[in-house]
Amino acid sequence: MAQQSDTVGLPKRLPLVIEPENRDESTLKDAKLINGYMEKGKKDGEYHVYKRPGLLNKSTIAGAGLGVYNWQGKVYRIQGATIYEDDVAIGGGAPNGALDTTGGIYHFASCLGATPALQFGNGVATYNYDGTTPLTVIAGANFPAATTKGIVYLDGTTYVMDSKASIRGCAVINAPTDYTDVLNRLTAQIEPDGGVGLFKQLVYVIAFKQWSTEVFYDAQNATASPLGPVQGAKINHGCVNADSLQDLDGTIFWLAVNRKTSPQVMQLDNLKPIVVSTKPVDRLLAHAALGTVYSFAFKIDGHKFYVLTLKTANLTLVYDAAEQMWSQWTDVDGNYFPIVSATFDASYNLLLQHESNGKLYYVDPTYYTDDTAQITFDLYTPNFDGGIRREKLAGMLYIIADQQVGSTLYARANDKDYAADAWTAFREVDLGMDTPFLSDNGSFRRRAYHFRHTAPTSLRLQAIELQLDIGTM
Repeated sequence: MAQQSDTVGLPKRLPLVIEPENRDESTLKDAKLINGYMEKGKKDGEYHVYKRPGLLNKSTIAGAGLGVYNWQGKVYRIQGATIYEDDVAIGGGAPNGALDTTGGIYHFASCLGATPALQFGNGVATYNYDGTTPLTVIAGANFPAATTKGIVYLDGTTYVMDSKASIRGCAVINAPTDYTDVLNRLTAQIEPDGGVGLFKQLVYVIAFKQWSTEVFYDAQNATASPLGPVQGAKINHGCVNADSLQDLDGTIFWLAVNRKTSPQVMQLDNLKPIVVSTKPVDRLLAHAALGTVYSFAFKIDGHKFYVLTLKTANLTLVYDAAEQMWSQWTDVDGNYFPIVSATFDASYNLLLQHESNGKLYYVDPTYYTDDTAQITFDLYTPNFDGGIRREKLAGMLYIIADQQVGSTLYARANDKDYAADAWTAFREVDLGMDTPFLSDNGSFRRRAYHFRHTAPTSLRLQAIELQLDIGTM
C-alpha cells in the first residue's frame, strides 16, 4: 500500500440509516435491513437500529390461518374451515358447518342493533354470527353470488361490493343478512374498471377498483342506496389485491396500481392519497408475482408497522409509518414472514396469526426469539469510501451499542461491490464489553459491511466507527 498520511483524528461513522437500496429487482446487492427497524431520537436526532420484536406462542389449533379479529372482547380466529371464539369452535355455516377456504383470508366487520353481530367474508362466502345462535351464510337474490373482499358498516347499513363495482346495502338498519331491497345498490362507475375491495375511512365508504378508487358518503337518500358520491374525491390509483388493504389508526395502506404505473404502496389519510414506497421498493414490486399477498398492521412501542408479504416472491416488506422507513422481515429460515392477520386480546396484548401452523403468537420487543427459535438480524451497509476514493487502512472498528452480556455481533466485509464470493469470514464482537471493537480491519478503497445478530438478547445499535489512515493513492 502507498505511504500513509497521519491518522485521521476523528473516526468515520458508517451510514446506519438503512433502507432497501437495491439497484434492480434483486435484493442481493446494496444496503438493506433485515429483521430490524429504525428509531430517531427526539433530543439528539440520531437514529438507532433495533432488532424486530419476537413471538411467543399463545395457542395452537390445527388449520391454515385465514383471519383473526377482536369482537366484543373475544378473539375470533379462522383456522382451516372452522371459526373459533376464544379457541372454542362455533357451529353452523355450510356445508356441514364448514367455512369456505377457497377464497383465502377473511375480512371482518360488525354491526350494532338489538342483536349486535359479526360479519366476515373472503370474496367467495360471507357469514353472520350474533354471539349465541349458530353462524349463518349471508345469501339471497340481491346479495352477490361472489363479493369483493371487505365489508363496511356505516350509519347502521352494511355494504358489500361485487366484481362489477356494484355496492349493495342491507335492506333494514342493523340487519346485515337482509338484502331484499333490490333498489339499495349503486355502482362505482366514474371509470369502467371492476371492483377489488371495499373499505371505510372516517365516515366514507371507499370502493377500491382495478385502476381507480371512488369515495361515497351517507347521503341519507329516502329510496335506493343511502350512499352518494363525494365529488372530486376520485383517486387515480386502484388496488392490486384486496388482501393488501389495512387500516392503521384511520390511515389506509394498500398495494396500488393504475394504467400508467407499476405497483406502489400508498396510504390514504383523510382521503389524501400519498405514495409511501421508495424507488428501490417499487423496483422489487415491479418484478414480483402479486397473486398471493398477505398483509397486517400493528402498533408497538410508538411504531406503526404495515407489513406486506409477497408469497411467491418470498419477500416481506415492512413500512414503519411512524419513522417513514422500510425494512425486510423474515422467518427463522430466512424466508418470508409467515403472518397473515393481527388483532389483540381482552387485555390489549397484540396477537399475530401464522399462515400455516395454526398458532397465535403474542408479539413484543421483550421477546428475543420466535417461539424459542433464533431471530437473525442482518444489516448490510451501503458501499463506503469515507468521502475519498484513495486507499484507506482501517485500524479499529468500534461498535456503539447497548451493553448486553451474552450478546454477540458478527461482522464481515466486502470490497468488491457485494460479490457473493468476496465476503470475508465473520468475526465476533462481544457486546458485553465496555467498548466493543475489532482491530486490524485491512485496507480498502470502497467497502460494504454486513453485521449479524442471532443471540436471544435485545439489540440496539447507535453507530459503527472506523479509524482510518488515508493513503496517497
